[in-house]
Amino acid sequence: MNVGDRAARVLIVDDDWMNREVLEAHLTGAGYEVMVVHSGEKALELAAQTPPDLVLLDVRMQGMSGYDVCRELKARMATRLAVVMLVTALESDEDRERAIEAGADDFISKPFSSLALLTRVRNLLRIKNLRDDLENRDRLLREVLHRYVDDTTTERILSDLHHVKSTV
Repeated sequence: MNVGDRAARVLIVDDDWMNREVLEAHLTGAGYEVMVVHSGEKALELAAQTPPDLVLLDVRMQGMSGYDVCRELKARMATRLAVVMLVTALESDEDRERAIEAGADDFISKPFSSLALLTRVRNLLRIKNLRDDLENRDRLLREVLHRYVDDTTTERILSDLHHVKSTV
């Protein structure tokens, strides 16, 4: 799947070399641009330099946990719109709730099939493309409205539009 005119950029974050290689092989084979790191700290550094479209993030890593990395990615302006899927051996409802609270968009439990992984990746990137389109339209509409009305009125119009879209 493409993002704009380039292959979608996927960041794999896992401290297990075999997991990294398996994920990289699946995603590279599917035509994605893949970046691979072994720690949460390295993931944040790389994401700041080259923002990913999707992050596949292990939960249990030495140093920063996947939950902490996810929270940090969602808090940063450059990576707040990146889609984050936690890849984990954890399966309890509490673990899933923690993933959602950290800002994860999805999670997949190990072991997983390549079909399940690639289907979820494709669907998450499709959602990201739609979100990016909405952000771009909002930015353009904001620019047009600023020519004719003040900031408060502009924000009220955009807020009303989002409210209407969410109730449809």
